[in-house]
Amino acid sequence: MSKVYLYRKNKEKIEYESILDDIASKIKQKFNHNDKIALKLHFGEEESDTHLNPELVKSLYNRINNHVKKAVLMDCNVLYKSDRSFGESHKKTAKKNGFNFAPIIIADGEDGKDETEIDINLKHFEKARIGKKLENYNGVISIAHYTGHDATGVGGNLKNIGMGLGSKPGKLEMHNAFELEVDKETCTGCKKCNDICPENAIQVNNKAEINQQTCIGCGSCVGWCPKGAVKIPWSNSTSKDLQEKIVEYAYAALKNKKTYHINVLLNITELCDCVNKPQKPIIQDIGILASNDIVSIDQASIDLTGKKFIPENINPEHQTNYAEKIGLGEKKYELIEINH
Repeated sequence: MSKVYLYRKNKEKIEYESILDDIASKIKQKFNHNDKIALKLHFGEEESDTHLNPELVKSLYNRINNHVKKAVLMDCNVLYKSDRSFGESHKKTAKKNGFNFAPIIIADGEDGKDETEIDINLKHFEKARIGKKLENYNGVISIAHYTGHDATGVGGNLKNIGMGLGSKPGKLEMHNAFELEVDKETCTGCKKCNDICPENAIQVNNKAEINQQTCIGCGSCVGWCPKGAVKIPWSNSTSKDLQEKIVEYAYAALKNKKTYHINVLLNITELCDCVNKPQKPIIQDIGILASNDIVSIDQASIDLTGKKFIPENINPEHQTNYAEKIGLGEKKYELIEINH
């Protein structure tokens, strides 16, 4: 049975320092001075205000940075249109949101296509397409802001790692979103998509047209379109399939890596931090969870927060069930509450 440590918010202001001292001591037992660590997190969109507190991440980073050979902050580019669609603007957004205290690595490069294929041979994928720069690190510390999600029910460490470390083509694979669509009312015929397409799959005669036979689903046109006219058919994948695919990508990203996991159950919102606007928390703050086991920590988070804010047709435990099935960890856990 895996251990999950709960640092409950029992005061008006959570005592980050004592909590992080204890979490850092557990992390230092897992990693040594020769390890290169990627601290995987979501930097939040420019207008979001409930994403991870950068001071929390900074305090944790400072506690572990001198213990290991190298530590960096890491994410991959997003699939949808955003400043986080490209490497340099992604870094600028991260720094603007307060994550300017450590090296930032966007693992899939400037355009999201710098990737490595990892053999997994599971139900949905034989190989997973993971941000290539993750290869340079033998350890991953995942610190996730736990939120609701309209497609998977919740987003914790499994989503932070699985979806978060997939390259842009990998994210397209997970969403089964290869038949990209052009909104003709929004398209202005500027030809930016035509210029960026690596396969010349887009023709523009007043309006853009995507040749589905030629399109490789790289997603470049989604981010480059200045009007956001290239649409992703999100509904092509069922919730269960999407959850399983995210879990398979988490399996790939963590394969042969040392790992540790943190879920921050503060400012829990109905939608994830990819929403580029302020959101209001939907339940009371609970605290911070830490564990060696990615499945146990996500299951404990589901148990502690309940399912009132999750769409009725989505079972968030499908991802923990499937993760246990493929050997990522175990659902059964011992919850240990730490006083601070």
